[in-house]
Amino acid sequence: MPVLARSAVLMSLLLQDNAVDLELATCVVALDPGLAFGVLQLANPACDRPGDPVWQIPLALVAAGREALQNLLEYAPRITLSALEGERGQLLQLARGAVVRACVAQLLARELGRCNPKKSFLGGLVFEVPQMVGLTAAVRGDYRARLLSVMCNSLPAAVVKAALADMDEAEGVNDPLLATILIAEALIQAATPASRSPIAASGSWRCWPDLVQEQRASLLKRCAELTDWVAANLYRLDPWDFMSRLERRKPGE
Repeated sequence: MPVLARSAVLMSLLLQDNAVDLELATCVVALDPGLAFGVLQLANPACDRPGDPVWQIPLALVAAGREALQNLLEYAPRITLSALEGERGQLLQLARGAVVRACVAQLLARELGRCNPKKSFLGGLVFEVPQMVGLTAAVRGDYRARLLSVMCNSLPAAVVKAALADMDEAEGVNDPLLATILIAEALIQAATPASRSPIAASGSWRCWPDLVQEQRASLLKRCAELTDWVAANLYRLDPWDFMSRLERRKPGE
């Protein structure tokens, strides 16, 4: 998986310290889907913890270890923030969209309940992993089967399901975590406020039957404001500053 050049530089600097600041490192990893997936792979070797992967990023960083993380950064392909065209441009757009989706899914999980907001964030972040792998890897025809095996070993089952979900499944989904991610994805794809109306009226909300359409529309408006904020600040702020402001952010800001 490719990683953002910015992430690689920041992580390399953090790993030079005798005691790695896990909070800062976690912020860097959480804003880079390729790096996040790579760290989770390192934390979950195939022979260990079947069906019970380490998925929390701070724990995954500890489990991966400094040397393995340094090797990952050394050999992973880089995506620069100036990449506009071709494969690298597509990857940058996917990486940016992954963070927007993750932030929106986390907000939905916090407001709606019934699922873990951090898992919703992770699910939104790795939603594009199959597409990113397809763009970058010199893969054989069976790469999807191999990728599925790696994902099942490295991610919670509900997150794997989300990453492989088809948007056509949104109407009938019964898993709250998957629903938050699919609603977030639908919102990202909605180009105008008017195009949000069908989302509020869709069956994607069946996990929260008491939420009336007006409440859904109000929550979607907040999510849309969040997408604008993320897009404007994701690469303007340092990762730790971005994450701190994201956690403190109030409706309407």
